[in-house]
Amino acid sequence: MRSPCPTGTFWNEVVKWININFFDALEALRTTLLLHLLIPIKRFLAELPWLGVVALLAIAGYRLAGLRLALLTATLSFLIAATGQWEKAMVTVYLCGIAVIIASLIGIPIGILAAERERLWRWLQVVIDTLQTLPSFVYLMPAVMLFRVGDFTALIAIVAYAVAPAIRYTALGIQRVDPKVVEAGRAMGCTPFQILTKIKLKLALPELMLGLNQTIMFALSMLVITALVGTRDLGQEVYIALTKADIGRGIVAGLAVAFIAIIADRLISAGATRLRERME
Repeated sequence: MRSPCPTGTFWNEVVKWININFFDALEALRTTLLLHLLIPIKRFLAELPWLGVVALLAIAGYRLAGLRLALLTATLSFLIAATGQWEKAMVTVYLCGIAVIIASLIGIPIGILAAERERLWRWLQVVIDTLQTLPSFVYLMPAVMLFRVGDFTALIAIVAYAVAPAIRYTALGIQRVDPKVVEAGRAMGCTPFQILTKIKLKLALPELMLGLNQTIMFALSMLVITALVGTRDLGQEVYIALTKADIGRGIVAGLAVAFIAIIADRLISAGATRLRERME
């Protein structure tokens, strides 16, 4: 019988070829990152006292936007602990945090490179739009085929899904910098590197922080899907609640994910607002 998807065989052969020729290298990369990055950070966050974390979030909220944000962050983080989801929330934070850092380290340089290259940016927009419209489950399939199940596979899928906003907001932020300011820098004898670091990136920093915000939101949304590859976070709680038709369990876990997203969103938005105020 003829395959209904002729290109499916091609992609199967690509993954098979990678597994045959690069299995040892991929396995070494997976093991190294697990032993020296993922597991140590996971253990560190798991050992943090919830009361201390709540206090730190409250202090951060107060420093950035005053008492109202301090109360919001403290209340939401306390509710996560009070509902018994703290341990799984820390696993969620660990996976999301590492994925966001890696996605930013990949996306920001690409965005900087594409910002002043119109042809590259046009092609990159097509790639970004494609990445953002692909079903979330698509990201899991090649990751599972190459790295099997576990936290590392989830990390790869999250990074692939969350890198798009990091690229887009970086490029747009740099493109929106006033050309007159850039020309003034050139007239003063600034080198291209100085113009990039001291003018463009500095003025685009609020936009970069909003890009960071969106990267976190994308990572959290993908975390729920990665429960299918064996993670032990809040996403798994939502998945188990769905399979058992346990509405209460699903709502509690879903609200915990929402609280993490709200805390991150409010803190980053407050930081971006303060940066704008300092630049005006």
